[in-house]
Amino acid sequence: MYKKFNKKRIAQITGLALATALISPIASAEVSGEVSVTNDYRFRGVSQTAGDVALQAGIDWSHDNGFFAGAWASNVDFDEPDYNGPNIELDLYLGYYGELNDDLSYDITLYRYNYPGDSDLDYLEVSAGIDVKGFRFAYWYTNDYGGSDLDLHYTEANYSYEFYENWSLDLHYGYNFGDGIDDGEGFDSYSDYSIGVSTEVSGIGLSLAWLDTDISDANQVKDDLYNTEGTVLGSISYAF
Repeated sequence: MYKKFNKKRIAQITGLALATALISPIASAEVSGEVSVTNDYRFRGVSQTAGDVALQAGIDWSHDNGFFAGAWASNVDFDEPDYNGPNIELDLYLGYYGELNDDLSYDITLYRYNYPGDSDLDYLEVSAGIDVKGFRFAYWYTNDYGGSDLDLHYTEANYSYEFYENWSLDLHYGYNFGDGIDDGEGFDSYSDYSIGVSTEVSGIGLSLAWLDTDISDANQVKDDLYNTEGTVLGSISYAF
C-alpha cells in the first residue's frame, strides 16, 4: 500500500457541476484566495513531496445562497525508480454551506483531484462536515481508490482554541480505513494526528505543528518518498 498512494478518477462530472453552480448572479458572490509555503506536504499523514518544501495556492468563490467552488494546487513528488510521476496536484471542488444556528453549521463538498501528466491518478471524493463551537467533524469517501474499484473512508475531528489574543491551539485526529489500504496481511487502517499552534502577524499566517501516525514500524515508510514518520510541519501563508 505505502509504496505508492495511487489515485484514479471515479467519474468526470465536476465540470458540469461547476457550470451549474455559476448560473447564480455574480454580484452576490465573493472571491478569496491564499498562497502558502510548507516544509512538507502531508496528506493524511503521508508525505506527497518526498519530505521537501511545497508551494501551495488556492482560490475560492462563494455565493450568498451557500454554494461555493474553488481550486487548490501544490507541487508533489511521486517519482520512483521505474515510475516518473506527476509534479503537480490540482484540486477542484464544489459544495454547499449552511448554518442551522449561530453555533452550528454544515457543508457538503465534491472534490476532484487532478494530476497533470498522469490522468490515471485522477479521482473524485465527497465529504460532509459539521462545525460546532470550535470543533469540526468530517467524513470523506471515494469508491475507486487506487484505480481498482476499492473504497476508502476517512473520518476526522478537529478543534481550534484561541488561548491568547490571535493565537490558537490546533488539534487534529483522523482515521483512515477501507479496502484501498488493506494490504491483505493485517494492515487495513491507521490514524493520523497533530497538535500545533497558529497565529497571524501583519496579514501573514504562521503555523507550527507536530504530526504523526499510529502506523507500526513494520508498515512505516521511512524513506522520503511517501514518508509516514512523525515530523514537525511549519507553514507561512498569505490570504487575499
